[in-house]
Amino acid sequence: MTRRLLREGQTVKLDTLLEMSAAMQALADATEDHKEAIAALLGKRPPRFIGA
Repeated sequence: MTRRLLREGQTVKLDTLLEMSAAMQALADATEDHKEAIAALLGKRPPRFIGA
């Protein structure tokens, strides 16, 4: 996702890029790895990512 945003950022307007970024962030927030990252941060422990 990051690579796509960087690539698209060279050719699209800022408002379009911000909308794309928000949409991709929403997708990332829905993953189990995101939930694990938050739990690890709050639990002050290393995260155990599963790639989902």
